[in-house]
Amino acid sequence: MACGDAGEGTGAGSASGGEASSSGEGPTTSATTTNTTGTGVDDPTSGSGSTGGSGDATGSGGSGDAGGSGGAGGAGGAGGDDPFALAPVCSSDEHWTMGDHESPLMHPGMACRTCHSMKEPRIATRLPIVGTVYPTGHEPDDCLGVDGEAEDVVVEITTADARVIQLPVNASGNFLFDTFRDRTPITFPITARVVKGDKERKMLAPQMSGDCNSCHSQDGAEGAPGRIVAP
Repeated sequence: MACGDAGEGTGAGSASGGEASSSGEGPTTSATTTNTTGTGVDDPTSGSGSTGGSGDATGSGGSGDAGGSGGAGGAGGAGGDDPFALAPVCSSDEHWTMGDHESPLMHPGMACRTCHSMKEPRIATRLPIVGTVYPTGHEPDDCLGVDGEAEDVVVEITTADARVIQLPVNASGNFLFDTFRDRTPITFPITARVVKGDKERKMLAPQMSGDCNSCHSQDGAEGAPGRIVAP
């Protein structure tokens, strides 16, 4: 599925499990966006974050899902280091080993909705937005990403109708919007930012796909530089 298409992704769910809920907790919504400040912000007005490719939820990246073309910034992580300049590595040194066993922790890094579209279309339909957040830019599939529960990492989505949705990042680094829990349709295009405390990585260009890992793969696709990276 090409990035920018109307299809979106799943970072959890299952290759089995029918209509069982695929998330341990549902998304929360708010009417306004909470502003964050500090280093690692890939907003060109923030004065922090290093220069890089076009911006997205990773802080860089071209066309894509919840990554996207047209943003500013790039690698502005903590300390100004470029997470996309690092060699491929599984930072957590932990991997998903349970195959297609249903879990919101399953298959971090993989293009979930693309997979579910082939194996379980009903699950794919339920999950319009999903992806994985990593510490660095070139982590392999099935490597566990940022422990969002321990580090309090959230992916915040803003829809075309100005709805703001906060998606918690789980212990595998996965985040998702599940219409089984929240039946309000997602209005595309969307923008996104990854928030950790007072830091953020911000996508500036609206996108028509939420299958985030389809572009934010280990090597990057459709102009994305690699993974979605925490600030």
